[in-house]
Amino acid sequence: MKFLVPVDFTDITNPLLRITKKLALKHSAQILLLHTIPPVIYLPYPESFGISPIDLSKLAELESKNVETAKRKLSALAEFLSPVSVEILVDVGDPAEVILAKENLADLIIVGSHRRGLVEKILIGSTSEKVVSYSHKPVLVLKGKEVESFRRVCVAHDLSKHAQTAFEFFLSLIPAEEGAKLTILNVEETVDIPMVDVITEEITKKIAEEKAKYFNSLLEKAQDMGWIAELVIEKHGNVSAGIVQFLKQGEYDLLVMGSRGLSGLKRVLLGSTSSDVLRKVEIPVLIHKSHL
Repeated sequence: MKFLVPVDFTDITNPLLRITKKLALKHSAQILLLHTIPPVIYLPYPESFGISPIDLSKLAELESKNVETAKRKLSALAEFLSPVSVEILVDVGDPAEVILAKENLADLIIVGSHRRGLVEKILIGSTSEKVVSYSHKPVLVLKGKEVESFRRVCVAHDLSKHAQTAFEFFLSLIPAEEGAKLTILNVEETVDIPMVDVITEEITKKIAEEKAKYFNSLLEKAQDMGWIAELVIEKHGNVSAGIVQFLKQGEYDLLVMGSRGLSGLKRVLLGSTSSDVLRKVEIPVLIHKSHL
Protein backbone atom coordinates (compact mmCIF):
# COMPACT_ATOMS: atom_id res chain seq x y z
CA MET A 1 0.00 0.00 0.00
CA LYS A 2 1.18 3.54 -0.80
CA PHE A 3 0.10 6.84 0.78
CA LEU A 4 0.51 10.11 -1.12
CA VAL A 5 1.08 12.79 1.53
CA PRO A 6 1.39 16.43 0.38
CA VAL A 7 3.10 18.72 2.92
CA ASP A 8 3.60 22.49 2.93
CA PHE A 9 5.93 22.84 5.97
CA THR A 10 3.31 24.82 7.91
CA ASP A 11 1.94 24.02 11.38
CA ILE A 12 -0.33 21.26 10.05
CA THR A 13 2.62 19.23 8.72
CA ASN A 14 3.69 17.57 11.98
CA PRO A 15 0.19 16.43 13.05
CA LEU A 16 -0.34 15.14 9.51
CA LEU A 17 2.86 13.10 9.59
CA ARG A 18 2.22 11.69 13.05
CA ILE A 19 -1.10 10.08 12.11
CA THR A 20 0.25 9.07 8.68
CA LYS A 21 3.22 7.29 10.26
CA LYS A 22 0.91 5.38 12.59
CA LEU A 23 -1.24 4.18 9.68
CA ALA A 24 1.79 3.37 7.54
CA LEU A 25 3.36 1.21 10.26
CA LYS A 26 0.13 -0.78 10.62
CA HIS A 27 -0.02 -1.52 6.90
CA SER A 28 3.70 -1.68 6.08
CA ALA A 29 2.90 1.11 3.64
CA GLN A 30 5.24 3.37 1.70
CA ILE A 31 4.80 7.13 2.03
CA LEU A 32 5.16 9.35 -1.03
CA LEU A 33 6.08 12.66 0.57
CA LEU A 34 5.18 15.49 -1.82
CA HIS A 35 5.86 19.21 -1.73
CA THR A 36 4.72 21.63 -4.40
CA ILE A 37 6.53 24.91 -4.92
CA PRO A 38 5.03 27.87 -6.79
CA PRO A 39 6.58 28.71 -10.16
CA VAL A 40 8.88 31.72 -10.30
CA ILE A 41 6.98 34.23 -12.41
CA TYR A 42 8.68 36.89 -14.48
CA LEU A 43 6.74 40.16 -14.69
CA PRO A 44 8.55 42.34 -17.24
CA TYR A 45 8.88 46.08 -16.61
CA PRO A 46 8.48 48.65 -19.40
CA GLU A 47 11.84 49.88 -20.67
CA SER A 48 10.83 53.41 -19.65
CA PHE A 49 11.13 52.32 -15.98
CA GLY A 50 14.90 52.21 -16.46
CA ILE A 51 15.14 48.69 -15.03
CA SER A 52 17.31 46.17 -16.81
CA PRO A 53 15.49 43.10 -18.16
CA ILE A 54 15.81 40.08 -15.86
CA ASP A 55 17.93 37.25 -17.14
CA LEU A 56 15.47 34.34 -17.47
CA SER A 57 18.27 31.93 -16.64
CA LYS A 58 18.38 33.54 -13.18
CA LEU A 59 14.71 32.70 -12.69
CA ALA A 60 15.36 29.08 -13.62
CA GLU A 61 18.29 29.05 -11.19
CA LEU A 62 16.08 30.43 -8.40
CA GLU A 63 13.43 27.81 -9.10
CA SER A 64 16.07 25.09 -9.01
CA LYS A 65 17.30 26.37 -5.63
CA ASN A 66 13.73 26.28 -4.30
CA VAL A 67 13.42 22.66 -5.40
CA GLU A 68 16.69 21.71 -3.67
CA THR A 69 15.60 23.49 -0.47
CA ALA A 70 12.31 21.59 -0.51
CA LYS A 71 14.14 18.29 -0.97
CA ARG A 72 16.34 18.98 2.06
CA LYS A 73 13.29 19.76 4.19
CA LEU A 74 11.54 16.61 2.98
CA SER A 75 14.63 14.55 3.79
CA ALA A 76 14.43 15.79 7.38
CA LEU A 77 10.76 14.80 7.55
CA ALA A 78 11.63 11.39 6.09
CA GLU A 79 13.97 10.82 9.03
CA PHE A 80 11.08 11.49 11.40
CA LEU A 81 8.98 8.90 9.54
CA SER A 82 11.64 6.19 9.87
CA PRO A 83 11.42 3.17 9.76
CA VAL A 84 8.62 3.76 7.23
CA SER A 85 9.76 3.65 3.61
CA VAL A 86 9.59 7.18 2.15
CA GLU A 87 9.94 8.46 -1.40
CA ILE A 88 10.49 12.21 -1.81
CA LEU A 89 8.66 14.09 -4.56
CA VAL A 90 8.99 17.79 -5.44
CA ASP A 91 7.11 19.49 -8.25
CA VAL A 92 6.31 23.00 -9.45
CA GLY A 93 2.77 24.27 -9.96
CA ASP A 94 -0.64 24.54 -8.32
CA PRO A 95 -0.78 22.22 -5.27
CA ALA A 96 -4.15 20.66 -6.10
CA GLU A 97 -3.20 20.07 -9.74
CA VAL A 98 0.12 18.50 -8.78
CA ILE A 99 -1.53 16.19 -6.23
CA LEU A 100 -4.16 15.08 -8.74
CA ALA A 101 -1.49 14.49 -11.39
CA LYS A 102 0.28 12.07 -9.04
CA GLU A 103 -2.73 10.34 -7.51
CA ASN A 104 -2.27 7.17 -9.55
CA LEU A 105 1.00 6.55 -7.69
CA ALA A 106 -0.89 5.84 -4.46
CA ASP A 107 -3.78 3.91 -2.91
CA LEU A 108 -4.74 6.72 -0.53
CA ILE A 109 -4.17 10.48 -0.41
CA ILE A 110 -3.73 12.02 3.05
CA VAL A 111 -3.95 15.81 3.20
CA GLY A 112 -4.13 18.45 5.90
CA SER A 113 -6.73 21.21 5.69
CA HIS A 114 -5.99 24.80 6.68
CA ARG A 115 -8.51 27.04 8.37
CA ARG A 116 -9.38 29.77 5.88
CA GLY A 117 -11.43 32.93 6.16
CA LEU A 118 -14.72 33.12 4.27
CA VAL A 119 -13.48 35.59 1.66
CA GLU A 120 -10.35 33.50 1.00
CA LYS A 121 -12.45 30.36 0.55
CA ILE A 122 -14.66 32.12 -1.99
CA LEU A 123 -11.72 33.55 -3.93
CA ILE A 124 -9.31 30.61 -4.09
CA GLY A 125 -11.09 27.65 -2.55
CA SER A 126 -9.25 24.95 -0.64
CA THR A 127 -6.62 22.55 -1.93
CA SER A 128 -8.16 19.71 0.08
CA GLU A 129 -11.63 20.44 -1.31
CA LYS A 130 -10.31 20.48 -4.87
CA VAL A 131 -8.53 17.17 -4.34
CA VAL A 132 -11.65 15.59 -2.82
CA SER A 133 -13.81 16.90 -5.68
CA TYR A 134 -11.64 15.63 -8.53
CA SER A 135 -9.56 12.75 -7.22
CA HIS A 136 -10.33 9.17 -8.24
CA LYS A 137 -8.64 7.83 -5.10
CA PRO A 138 -9.78 7.71 -1.47
CA VAL A 139 -8.85 10.89 0.38
CA LEU A 140 -8.29 11.30 4.13
CA VAL A 141 -8.57 14.97 5.09
CA LEU A 142 -7.15 15.83 8.51
CA LYS A 143 -8.75 18.96 9.93
CA GLY A 144 -9.89 20.39 13.24
CA LYS A 145 -8.13 19.29 16.40
CA GLU A 146 -5.23 16.86 16.17
CA VAL A 147 -6.10 13.23 16.83
CA GLU A 148 -3.63 10.57 17.89
CA SER A 149 -5.83 7.70 16.73
CA PHE A 150 -9.31 7.01 15.45
CA ARG A 151 -11.18 5.58 18.43
CA ARG A 152 -14.60 7.18 17.84
CA VAL A 153 -15.66 6.82 14.22
CA CYS A 154 -18.89 7.72 12.44
CA VAL A 155 -19.69 6.09 9.09
CA ALA A 156 -22.41 7.93 7.17
CA HIS A 157 -24.28 5.21 5.27
CA ASP A 158 -27.18 5.81 2.87
CA LEU A 159 -27.57 2.18 1.77
CA SER A 160 -25.83 2.92 -1.54
CA LYS A 161 -23.02 0.84 -3.00
CA HIS A 162 -20.80 3.93 -2.70
CA ALA A 163 -21.35 4.08 1.06
CA GLN A 164 -20.78 0.33 1.35
CA THR A 165 -17.49 0.53 -0.53
CA ALA A 166 -16.38 3.34 1.79
CA PHE A 167 -17.38 1.29 4.83
CA GLU A 168 -15.36 -1.73 3.68
CA PHE A 169 -12.34 0.43 2.77
CA PHE A 170 -12.45 2.01 6.23
CA LEU A 171 -12.49 -1.39 7.95
CA SER A 172 -9.47 -2.49 5.93
CA LEU A 173 -7.56 0.76 6.55
CA ILE A 174 -8.11 1.49 10.23
CA PRO A 175 -7.87 -1.40 12.69
CA ALA A 176 -9.91 -1.21 15.86
CA GLU A 177 -8.04 -0.40 19.04
CA GLU A 178 -9.24 -1.66 22.41
CA GLY A 179 -12.52 0.06 23.29
CA ALA A 180 -12.85 1.72 19.87
CA LYS A 181 -16.43 2.66 18.99
CA LEU A 182 -18.09 2.82 15.60
CA THR A 183 -21.38 4.54 14.82
CA ILE A 184 -23.14 3.75 11.56
CA LEU A 185 -25.28 6.81 10.83
CA ASN A 186 -28.20 6.69 8.44
CA VAL A 187 -29.89 10.02 7.77
CA GLU A 188 -33.35 9.56 6.28
CA GLU A 189 -34.35 12.51 4.15
CA THR A 190 -37.93 13.43 5.02
CA VAL A 191 -40.01 13.74 1.86
CA ASP A 192 -43.79 14.06 1.89
CA ILE A 193 -45.34 11.75 -0.71
CA PRO A 194 -49.14 11.70 -0.94
CA MET A 195 -50.18 8.05 -0.63
CA VAL A 196 -52.99 6.03 0.82
CA ASP A 197 -52.32 5.58 4.55
CA VAL A 198 -52.56 1.80 4.49
CA ILE A 199 -50.15 1.49 1.57
CA THR A 200 -47.75 3.96 3.17
CA GLU A 201 -47.75 2.01 6.40
CA GLU A 202 -47.08 -1.32 4.69
CA ILE A 203 -44.29 0.05 2.53
CA THR A 204 -42.67 1.87 5.44
CA LYS A 205 -42.75 -1.28 7.57
CA LYS A 206 -41.23 -3.41 4.79
CA ILE A 207 -38.46 -0.88 4.13
CA ALA A 208 -37.67 -0.62 7.85
CA GLU A 209 -37.37 -4.42 8.13
CA GLU A 210 -35.03 -4.66 5.14
CA LYS A 211 -32.90 -1.76 6.41
CA ALA A 212 -32.62 -3.30 9.86
CA LYS A 213 -31.53 -6.62 8.38
CA TYR A 214 -28.91 -4.97 6.17
CA PHE A 215 -27.50 -2.69 8.86
CA ASN A 216 -27.37 -5.54 11.38
CA SER A 217 -25.08 -7.40 8.99
CA LEU A 218 -22.77 -4.36 8.89
CA LEU A 219 -22.75 -4.12 12.68
CA GLU A 220 -21.82 -7.78 12.95
CA LYS A 221 -18.99 -7.34 10.45
CA ALA A 222 -17.59 -4.38 12.37
CA GLN A 223 -17.92 -6.21 15.68
CA ASP A 224 -16.08 -9.21 14.26
CA MET A 225 -13.19 -6.84 13.52
CA GLY A 226 -13.07 -5.54 17.08
CA TRP A 227 -15.30 -2.47 16.95
CA ILE A 228 -18.01 -1.67 19.50
CA ALA A 229 -20.65 -0.86 16.91
CA GLU A 230 -24.02 0.87 17.02
CA LEU A 231 -26.61 2.02 14.50
CA VAL A 232 -28.22 5.46 14.63
CA ILE A 233 -31.05 6.46 12.29
CA GLU A 234 -31.88 10.16 12.09
CA LYS A 235 -34.54 12.03 10.10
CA HIS A 236 -33.73 15.35 8.49
CA GLY A 237 -34.88 17.48 5.59
CA ASN A 238 -31.34 17.61 4.21
CA VAL A 239 -28.86 14.73 4.42
CA SER A 240 -25.65 16.76 4.67
CA ALA A 241 -27.16 19.08 7.28
CA GLY A 242 -28.36 16.04 9.21
CA ILE A 243 -24.86 14.55 9.27
CA VAL A 244 -23.29 17.82 10.42
CA GLN A 245 -25.93 18.28 13.11
CA PHE A 246 -25.42 14.75 14.43
CA LEU A 247 -21.65 15.13 14.64
CA LYS A 248 -22.02 18.28 16.73
CA GLN A 249 -23.81 16.22 19.38
CA GLY A 250 -20.88 13.88 20.05
CA GLU A 251 -17.11 13.59 20.15
CA TYR A 252 -15.84 11.83 17.04
CA ASP A 253 -12.31 11.41 15.68
CA LEU A 254 -13.28 10.55 12.11
CA LEU A 255 -16.17 10.70 9.65
CA VAL A 256 -16.29 8.17 6.81
CA MET A 257 -18.34 8.85 3.68
CA GLY A 258 -18.80 7.40 0.22
CA SER A 259 -19.06 9.61 -2.84
CA ARG A 260 -20.52 9.01 -6.27
CA GLY A 261 -17.60 10.77 -7.91
CA LEU A 262 -19.73 12.92 -10.20
CA SER A 263 -18.32 14.43 -13.37
CA GLY A 264 -17.77 18.19 -13.46
CA LEU A 265 -21.14 19.14 -14.98
CA LYS A 266 -23.13 16.77 -12.77
CA ARG A 267 -21.28 18.09 -9.73
CA VAL A 268 -22.36 21.65 -10.62
CA LEU A 269 -25.97 20.63 -11.28
CA LEU A 270 -26.49 18.20 -8.41
CA GLY A 271 -23.93 19.28 -5.84
CA SER A 272 -22.11 16.86 -3.58
CA THR A 273 -23.10 15.77 -0.08
CA SER A 274 -19.52 14.78 0.76
CA SER A 275 -18.09 18.15 -0.32
CA ASP A 276 -20.77 20.04 1.57
CA VAL A 277 -20.13 18.06 4.76
CA LEU A 278 -16.34 18.38 4.39
CA ARG A 279 -16.61 22.17 4.41
CA LYS A 280 -18.77 22.26 7.54
CA VAL A 281 -17.34 19.67 9.96
CA GLU A 282 -14.23 20.17 12.07
CA ILE A 283 -13.00 16.59 12.34
CA PRO A 284 -10.98 14.39 9.96
CA VAL A 285 -12.97 13.02 7.01
CA LEU A 286 -12.25 9.92 4.94
CA ILE A 287 -13.97 10.03 1.56
CA HIS A 288 -13.98 7.05 -0.78
CA LYS A 289 -14.86 7.69 -4.42
CA SER A 290 -16.93 5.48 -6.71
CA HIS A 291 -16.80 7.14 -10.11
CA LEU A 292 -19.69 6.95 -12.54
